[in-house]
Amino acid sequence: MKLVGLDFETANPGSGSICAAGIALMESGIIQEKREWLIRPHHSVDWMLSAFTKLHGIGYFDLRGALEFPEIWSVMKNLISQGDCIVIHNAMFDLRHLHAVLTLYSLPSCSFDYVCSLAVCRSLFPEMLSHSLDTMAAHFNIEFRHHDAQEDAIACATIISQIGIPQNFIKRFEYHYRS
Repeated sequence: MKLVGLDFETANPGSGSICAAGIALMESGIIQEKREWLIRPHHSVDWMLSAFTKLHGIGYFDLRGALEFPEIWSVMKNLISQGDCIVIHNAMFDLRHLHAVLTLYSLPSCSFDYVCSLAVCRSLFPEMLSHSLDTMAAHFNIEFRHHDAQEDAIACATIISQIGIPQNFIKRFEYHYRS
């Protein structure tokens, strides 16, 4: 199965404030392709909350020359389409921001199958006190830099590659463009 790890970092709590994206195409546990971008948020959410900057290290001036989401979406969407399933840790968070940014820019409709690696880890490892990505990665001896979009994408895909996807955990993301 071809898995695609996906992760976003955000500038602030505003829906669609994506400031970084990471994606990794993995087949049989081996990374085939990976990409990452700094992204200038849509003008309606184009500000940085200092607590978020402390978390991921991306500051306001890091994004001044960055591309906006529509400029990277075709490459990202192409990589997503190559996977059988997209893997996202805490999928509700990332998919809320993806839906919002697609709406903010009135981008065309898209859909894909995904699995939330957080939900899978909670189900398969109920005895663990935390199921955060850094805790689960440590459990599987995966070294990575947490809150780096590309490294988070690789980590969650690697975890699912090792443990598999239990039955009924694959969901469908649907975004429909409304003119």
